[in-house]
Amino acid sequence: MALLNFIDKQFNLCVGALFCTVSILVFISPIALQPDSLGYIDVWFNRTPVYPLFVNTVLAIFGDYYKTALKVLQLLLGLASVWFFITQLRKHISLQTFWYLLLTGILLIPYVYNHKIANNILTEAIAYPLYLLTTAHFLLFFFKEHTKNLSYALIFLFILLLTRKQFLYFVPIGLVILFWVSYKSKTFKRNIPHLIVLVLLPFVVSLTDSTYHKIVHGHFTNTPWTGIHLLAPAMYVADKEDVAIYTSEEEKAYFNAIYTEIEENNFNEAAAISEGQDVISHYIANFAKIANGTIYPIGKERYEKELSEDDALIKVDETTTAMAIPLIKDNFKKWLSLYIKNFSYGFENSKYVLLFVILFLFGISKINVSNTNRFKAIAFVTCVTISNIAIVAVGMHTLKRFTFYNDWVLFFVIFILLNSISTHYIAKRKTHL
Repeated sequence: MALLNFIDKQFNLCVGALFCTVSILVFISPIALQPDSLGYIDVWFNRTPVYPLFVNTVLAIFGDYYKTALKVLQLLLGLASVWFFITQLRKHISLQTFWYLLLTGILLIPYVYNHKIANNILTEAIAYPLYLLTTAHFLLFFFKEHTKNLSYALIFLFILLLTRKQFLYFVPIGLVILFWVSYKSKTFKRNIPHLIVLVLLPFVVSLTDSTYHKIVHGHFTNTPWTGIHLLAPAMYVADKEDVAIYTSEEEKAYFNAIYTEIEENNFNEAAAISEGQDVISHYIANFAKIANGTIYPIGKERYEKELSEDDALIKVDETTTAMAIPLIKDNFKKWLSLYIKNFSYGFENSKYVLLFVILFLFGISKINVSNTNRFKAIAFVTCVTISNIAIVAVGMHTLKRFTFYNDWVLFFVIFILLNSISTHYIAKRKTHL
């Protein structure tokens, strides 16, 4: 016990030193305004509820000093979530302290390198801590099979989905775990309330989102920004003749206007191929120009002639959503090829895709055989990594901004495997002494 207390004390001191170092680096850097930041500060209609409310609450309380306060609060949320995540893992997965110190440092990287999420007014600042808390509680439910942990996971997931909807994949993953736990412990009846909540969660999130926009913007509708991103990859692979799939004159005119501008600016797949460029690199580089710089402004200009700005945005979202599905179906092979390339790009290359799939299958295969938390953890964290990139690739370019949430996962899995090899080697040596 004395040894354990000593190890815990040393671990806490090392983590404290890491936290202090990160805090100093965050404090000496100013908070930055990115192109998207103004939308959160001014509570734009096309922004989901949680982060604009968070930013404006801080602004209302701290006034001219809101940037400093925002930086401090975003950092504290991050440190608290990392601390909770690490301490819970240490309780349920036995690894050498060294590996957990390394993992703590890796989890803190987004605060000091590249993204610097505490120093930016972007959703990542609170989405990352919420993601770690959600992941931690789902893992605890998987480990301990206590519905209390699932309840906490659902609370954090609810807030997370109202911050960034890309994390919707937690719902089917949660359902699979709940069915597995219920089958294993024969508690289906007792778990029905949680099953109902999980199934209804997307609808509750949608209702909350619409209610927020009704109160703040006067329109009972989901955040109107989905269709633009769904249509962008479909337009990238489209041909001029695809206008024939639409029966509405309005949709035909919108398609022609978008296609003409994309073609003139060489934003489509045909341009990439004719210029001998790598298709996925060309797509990633031009996605925002297609979605935000072409589809949205063309629709905005068309509909604002007769509608208010907010009504025009709703109309653009409805029209682009309606146009996306038929266009994807008409060019499904090309769209699917682009999707697979975009998905692989999120992992950097297809070799890492294969590696994560192998690790996921390895974790799954060992759950019932060994039934240890480390295999459950491997299965879960690789699954959420694959799922995150899979859902982002549907209607976005898989930039690090949308995928960095799981940059720690491969390290964590490697640490588990290395620790297991080391422990096995030490045990084997002792038996031969």
